[in-house]
Amino acid sequence: TIVALALSYFWGRPLNLGLAAGGAAILWLIGLVLYVIGGYPGFYGDRLFVVLKDQADLSAAASIDDYHERRQVVYTTLVNHANDSQSDLRRLLSRLGMGYQSYYLVNAIEVKGGLLARLLLATRPEVDRILYSPTLRPIGTLETSRGSADAPTEPQWNLTNIGADRVWHELGVRGAGIVVGQSDSGVQWDHPELIDGYLGQDGQHDYHWFDPWNHTSEPVDFGG
Repeated sequence: TIVALALSYFWGRPLNLGLAAGGAAILWLIGLVLYVIGGYPGFYGDRLFVVLKDQADLSAAASIDDYHERRQVVYTTLVNHANDSQSDLRRLLSRLGMGYQSYYLVNAIEVKGGLLARLLLATRPEVDRILYSPTLRPIGTLETSRGSADAPTEPQWNLTNIGADRVWHELGVRGAGIVVGQSDSGVQWDHPELIDGYLGQDGQHDYHWFDPWNHTSEPVDFGG
């Protein structure tokens, strides 16, 4: 079905089942050869990050003095621009049965697809570039042994370079009572190195975790 729709997309008219079956066999063979020669098998799945040429113009927001109004204008402009400029491409992906995730901070769409999807998307006039978006899978744990060197007794160079040692000794500030947030792909909240400093260590994650994409109720890290 996907092959028939793809052929219909290029030729612009319905295809009979015999032609679709023949085309499917040919495309399957071509795809297999291309994947073996130019594919990217490895420790990740097939996902593509498709960046569109037309990015939102936010220059008007600079003249808005009110902080909250300026933020709202930026958000509305980004979302509306993404919805408008991505509409044709989203319809094509839905018609072909290809999963995707739309983004608006950068006007882009993440598509579940491999080499054939990349070749198809590269023909689209609104597409600027196509990047691989791998879902990494960790390799097995490597066996390590503890070294014989003693633990350092003085602050290391990375801490002295940012003046952390001076803040500790001259100001007496060591971070107690300070809440630090992060923005990343996720986090393993019960990791032994993190849980003692996590505000939701008792399993109550309200106001300590926000997932705008998957709306999970507790910290996770799908990206590893």
